[in-house]
Amino acid sequence: MLVVMLSVYSYFRKMESLKKHLVKLPATMLEANWDEKIEFLYTLQKEDWLLAYNNYIQFDEVKKRAVNFDFFKVEIQHNPARKRSTCADLSAETIKERPCFLCASNLPKEQVGFTLLDKYLLLINPYPIFAKHLTISSLRHTPQRISGRITDMLSLSKKLKNYTIFYNGPLCGASAPDHFHFQAAEKDVMPIDFEIDYLKEYKTKILVEENDIHIFQSLDYSRNVIVFEAEYIEPIDYFFEKVYNQLPFDETSKEPMLNLLANYENGKYRLSLFPRKQQRPSCYFEENEKQIMVSPASVEMGGIIVTPREEDFQKIKKSDIEKIYAETSLDFSINDILNI
Repeated sequence: MLVVMLSVYSYFRKMESLKKHLVKLPATMLEANWDEKIEFLYTLQKEDWLLAYNNYIQFDEVKKRAVNFDFFKVEIQHNPARKRSTCADLSAETIKERPCFLCASNLPKEQVGFTLLDKYLLLINPYPIFAKHLTISSLRHTPQRISGRITDMLSLSKKLKNYTIFYNGPLCGASAPDHFHFQAAEKDVMPIDFEIDYLKEYKTKILVEENDIHIFQSLDYSRNVIVFEAEYIEPIDYFFEKVYNQLPFDETSKEPMLNLLANYENGKYRLSLFPRKQQRPSCYFEENEKQIMVSPASVEMGGIIVTPREEDFQKIKKSDIEKIYAETSLDFSINDILNI
């Protein structure tokens, strides 16, 4: 009985903490769509939260350059504010000792957002990689594990139809592996968003082509990506779980190493899966001028490589990018997994 009472008390405390961080929309916006709500949120946070204001102003000044490959490009971004994420210590001891920065009770008092699907909190990311960078965190403090969440991810992609939703596994870019969360960027910011149709047409291996689902695997793209497309969520969820259960299981992450991107376009859901074999490339651990401080996540798999250091931004070249992808992307035959 005491355990139940404590659990109820804890729940109500969490709800009270959450209420302090919910946006109060003006009466004129009660019927607003999600694009309008997000625009309102950005305006509000830049006015009320100095950290967010400064970091988004600084983001406008980040340097970018493109490295072109045969039929795709990779954008290099020099973003000093992302050093805290790129170099994050994700050891169990460090995670255990620090307060969770995604729990409502630990959010900065200025940070506010909206609830989504009655189980997530949509916030602006105060350390942006994009002009609009969202974090969509679970209302409950629960580990970063994707199994059973594909339906949510695809539902969010339809609700936020002008955004690409992405997921970083615990050892694949998630800076909060102890608290489940997605992130989101506006569509067509990551190169893969506008390269995927070319891939589908010319540079893929067709795995499944049925009335209810289309699955293909990239060829000659430097990193391995498996793409699921369907008008409905259920077939994608089914085939994803089939692949997920056959990928190498990582004991530290308690799931396979992977990154995911999801969006909704022209009446179809699209889920892009990037299987991973390593958290960081060898160049991350080199010393002196040989070191390139890059820690790939969904954004890098999507074609934007973030470099917190100026020297890495200047020196990284095509061969470095190819090696980074080769060392961190997992290649395998998908035919046997799908039992085709």
